[in-house]
Amino acid sequence: AVSYVISDEDFFPKGRFLNSLRLRSALGAAGRQPGGNDAIAYFTPTTVSVDNADTPGLIFSALGNPNLKPERSQELELGFDANLLNVVNLEFTYYNKNSRDALISRVVAPSVGAAATRFENIGQVRNRGVEVALNVNPVNGRSFGWDFTLSGSYNRNKIVDLGGTPPNVGTTTSDVEGYPIQGWW
Repeated sequence: AVSYVISDEDFFPKGRFLNSLRLRSALGAAGRQPGGNDAIAYFTPTTVSVDNADTPGLIFSALGNPNLKPERSQELELGFDANLLNVVNLEFTYYNKNSRDALISRVVAPSVGAAATRFENIGQVRNRGVEVALNVNPVNGRSFGWDFTLSGSYNRNKIVDLGGTPPNVGTTTSDVEGYPIQGWW
């Protein structure tokens, strides 16, 4: 992260509109591990009927995927903090985050004879947005002060790639390329 503050009176003489300006930037990377059981195959005990007799058995409950690796994300963040007239503080941030190797639950063919899905690193997701905060302190006396804050944000979340898997369609939400994660349909 890099931050640069401009507040010297040479730049902003007293009584001017802009009193200070802080420029911010950050570039980072992170990962998200798969679940503890996502990589291993496991069975569930059950009772089955063999020649009209109950016999202990096992059901293949999860295929697992030993090739799973963490999802990887990179994010760029740019912004500024400005003090105006020593009364107004304005904060603005833009971010762009791209995740690749996203863990997607892929449907497995019934002929495998196992669970219906398994996790694979095949997806890509993008998040872009802005955050804005405005804080105004019109009264700042010894025994009384008044300030208010207004903030807002906008985020555009988009599934860029599902790795060739069909859309994950639910009763109210779905995962479809080109649309937000768990979009309402």
